[in-house]
Amino acid sequence: MKVVVVYLGRASLSNFAHSTQSGVWGFKNKKQPDDEFAPGDSIFFASGYTGNNIRWPEEQWLPHHVTLAASAQITSPLKRENNTPHWPDEVAENKVHYPQRFTFTNLQRKDGRFALNDGNTFPLELSLAIRKAAIGGKAQVVEIPALPAWLIDSNAPSPRLDPSALPSKPAPPKPIPQRSIGDTLLEIENYIASRGFVFPNRVLRAFYASLRSKPFVILAGNSGTGKSRLIRLFAEASGATVTNGRFTMIPVRPDWNDSSELLGYFDLNGDFNPGQLIAPILMAQQNPEKPFFVCLDEMNLAKVEHYFSDFLSIVESRRCSQDRIVTDPILHEAQLNKMKVDGLRPEAHATLSRFRSANQPISLPENLFIVGTVNMDETTQPFSRKVLDRAHTLEFNDIDLLQGLDEEVTAAEVPALDLDQAFFKPEFTCLNDVLSKHREKAKEIATFIEDLNGELASAGFEVGYRVRDEAISFAVYADQAGLSAEEVNEAIVLQKILPRVQGSSPRVGKLLYSLLQKLKGDVGAPQLEDPNFDQRLAELRSNGNASSIVRKITGMLLIFREENFTSFWLV
Repeated sequence: MKVVVVYLGRASLSNFAHSTQSGVWGFKNKKQPDDEFAPGDSIFFASGYTGNNIRWPEEQWLPHHVTLAASAQITSPLKRENNTPHWPDEVAENKVHYPQRFTFTNLQRKDGRFALNDGNTFPLELSLAIRKAAIGGKAQVVEIPALPAWLIDSNAPSPRLDPSALPSKPAPPKPIPQRSIGDTLLEIENYIASRGFVFPNRVLRAFYASLRSKPFVILAGNSGTGKSRLIRLFAEASGATVTNGRFTMIPVRPDWNDSSELLGYFDLNGDFNPGQLIAPILMAQQNPEKPFFVCLDEMNLAKVEHYFSDFLSIVESRRCSQDRIVTDPILHEAQLNKMKVDGLRPEAHATLSRFRSANQPISLPENLFIVGTVNMDETTQPFSRKVLDRAHTLEFNDIDLLQGLDEEVTAAEVPALDLDQAFFKPEFTCLNDVLSKHREKAKEIATFIEDLNGELASAGFEVGYRVRDEAISFAVYADQAGLSAEEVNEAIVLQKILPRVQGSSPRVGKLLYSLLQKLKGDVGAPQLEDPNFDQRLAELRSNGNASSIVRKITGMLLIFREENFTSFWLV
C-alpha cells in the first residue's frame, strides 16, 4: 500500500488538531511529496520525537520513539486552493500558506511512546520515512505491505500503552538499506542544516545535478545569501575539508588579468611558479577515488574571460576514454619539470614526481569541481555569453528570513559523510552517450528548449547545441536526484537560458512578454492591452504561487518598462 508520511513539528500541532475536525490536510507550494498519491491511499502522521535531535544519523535516530501516531484514508486528489484560509495560522494572517490540499477520513490517533526500531510497532520503511519527513520538512510517500493493525484499528491496543500485548521479544529491525542518490542528498541537507544553514531542497539537488553535468558551476546572488557557505558545507558534508586538502577557497582579486594567478607562470629564472589551482589539481590526481572542491570566491571581481579562459577551454575538451573522463593537458612537461615545489603537500609532491618520471602532461582530474560565487553590483564585472554557455548558473535571491526559526533542534553534531567520487561521476560527456540510455528524456528536453528557441531567436538570444546537450545531461542527473519534471524545466530556464537575456531593444521586452505567456503555468498573466498592466505585473511578481521563472521574467519585464533596459542580474 502507498502511505503519505507527515512529521508534525510543534508549530504544526494546532493545524493538525484543526484537521482532525475538518478532514483536510495541505502542503506549502513545493513542499508536497515528490511522488504522487491518490484517493484510497493512506496518510500517516507522527510527532514528538524523543531523541535530542531529529537530525541524528539513522543509527542514532532509530533507537528512540515518537509520542503521537495517526493514520487516515485519503479521499480526494491533491488540488491547489489559493483563495480560502483554512488553518488557524492562515486565518490569523488572512493568508493562504498551504494551497496544496486534499481530504481524508476515518482518522485513528494513538498517543504513547512508540519505538521506531521495533518491527512490531513500525515497519522499518515507515520509520525511515518519518525521519526523512522530519529532517527534510517535506512529506514522504512510501510503499509498505500494510500499516500496523494497532494503528488502523480503533479497538486494537497501542503497543506501548499495553505492554502485555507485545511479544516477549521485539522483532529485530531489518538492516538499513543502501542509500539512493536522493537519500544521500537528504543526508547532505541534514548536515548543512545542523550547522545552522537552511537551503531549499531543490537548490541542493540542482547544485548536485549541475556538478555532475559539468565540473564548473556559478552561484549568483546578493551578498550574504550563503553562496560561499553552501559550497564549503556541501564539500564538508561529502567529506572534503580544508584540513584534508580536498577543499580550497581561492579569493579572486580585481587585478587578475591573465591565468598566472590560477595556473602559474615562468619567472625570469626559467622556473615555473604554480598558481593557486595547481595544488588541488595535483592532489586530485593522486587521490582519484575522492571528490575535491575549489571555490573561486567573488570570481567576477576581475574580468572572468581574462584569467579563466584557459581553464574554460580545457573543460570543453572533456571526453570519455576507457571509462575515464580526460581532457587536453592543463600542465605540460616543461611546466612540470621546472615547477617550484615549496609549500606543496606530500600528496601533490607524489603526483608531480610520478608525472615527471613518466614524462607525461597532466589533464584536468574528473574528480575536481570548480564552483564560483558572483555578486552583481557596481564593483563587479559582467559575464559574457561565452562564460554563461559553459557553466550552470544557480541564483540565490529568494530569501525567507523566517526559514529555519521553528526547527526543533538542539546543538548536536551530525557527522559528515565520506563520499567517493562514484557519487559525483558523470555517466556521459556527449549526446551520443546520453541517447544510449536516456533517449526519451533527451527528446523531452530538446523539445522543451526548441519550443523556447523560436521566441529567443526573435531577440538574438537563441541557444545552440552546447546549451541543449548540457541541459539534457542536467535533466538526467536532476531526475536521479529527485527533482520533478516541472522543477527540472524551471532550473534549465533559470540556469541556462534567462541569464543570456539582456538589453534595451524593444525586442527584449517583446521576448520577455512572450516567455511569460508561454511559461506562466497555472497563474494568470496580464494582457498588454490591460490599462493596469504594470500593476498586474507587480502583483504577479509578489504572488507566492507563481513559479520562480514567472517571478523572474516578471521582474525583468518590470525593470525594462521602467528603465528601457533589463538584465537577468538586475532582478
